[in-house]
Amino acid sequence: MLFAACAKDSIMKPGTYTLTGRVRLVGALRNDAGDSTDVQRVENADSVRAYLYQGSTRKDSTRTTSGGYRFGGLNGGPYSVVTVLWGEIGDTVSIASVTANMAADTLVLQSSPTMIGFPNPFQDSTAVRFPMPSSSAVEMIARKPSGLTVRSLVQMNLPAGYHEVRWHARDDSGNLVPAGPYWILYRAGSDYRCRLVVKM
Repeated sequence: MLFAACAKDSIMKPGTYTLTGRVRLVGALRNDAGDSTDVQRVENADSVRAYLYQGSTRKDSTRTTSGGYRFGGLNGGPYSVVTVLWGEIGDTVSIASVTANMAADTLVLQSSPTMIGFPNPFQDSTAVRFPMPSSSAVEMIARKPSGLTVRSLVQMNLPAGYHEVRWHARDDSGNLVPAGPYWILYRAGSDYRCRLVVKM
């Protein structure tokens, strides 16, 4: 009788679920004079890294395809999806409980307001302007959304004040880079900034 009762009340293995989402890159469209003309959104960037956490444990990572990501085989429970661009610049979406296949809120990588890039979008070159409150060693690079650094722009001490750096859309070997979105990344000590630019 005991075996018959167990067979009738068989225990079901918990289901697994799929979590999907998107990553949006945000900047500003600017004319040749540096005036902002509109908000710039890149919705379909490939190869942006997204990390899946359950609590403080990293469970998985993947890269976007046309702006979207997918994590499968998830058990129920809370999860967070994180993307990190540079230093502390990134975004996190938390899901209180995954109990079905679901889509998470969009992760947004936002340009820093204290760096402007113009013209943007650009064809031959773009300039990036930024203030520095004090003198410091500065590193600036141009990087694809995938994290691949294509050009080192600055690696030197700069005095306090306003500065402008021009990127001529070339990589460190002197080759023209393909059309698409790029991040101009700035670091001075613990001050991290970013600016989205798009080469046409």
